[in-house]
Amino acid sequence: MATLKREPEPDLLSVPPAIAGGPLENRPIELVTENGFSILRSWEIDRLSRPVAGKYDFLVRNPHGLEPAREIVVEVAGDVIAEIERYTRGRIALRNSFWSYCAERHLATYLWENDGYPPEGTLIVEQLTVDDFDLAMRWETT
Repeated sequence: MATLKREPEPDLLSVPPAIAGGPLENRPIELVTENGFSILRSWEIDRLSRPVAGKYDFLVRNPHGLEPAREIVVEVAGDVIAEIERYTRGRIALRNSFWSYCAERHLATYLWENDGYPPEGTLIVEQLTVDDFDLAMRWETT
């Protein structure tokens, strides 16, 4: 699955005017799946720190734009976190930015493969892919 990262259109999602009209560096990054779903990190829209508790809120809009964006929560299971911590010898802990990226990738994959939103607006990452492990080995400590 290929994804495209681009700056969101101000009217694409409900982005606060301070961000929508501000300089490009202040705008949240938008990830667009192959089938056209748009994903924004809620904490970037709200200008908050990245979550560090294993739950990540995203705003997702369908490709047709016929309905408002939906909030989708992606939760990384504790045993998955422990598995990567062991695999990387503690270098990637729960507070690491790897997890928000991992949650975003799993959401993008779900939207692409299912061409729809996760049930109840929640996706739980219970198993990692080979790509997740490869990425973890190369990920920095931030």
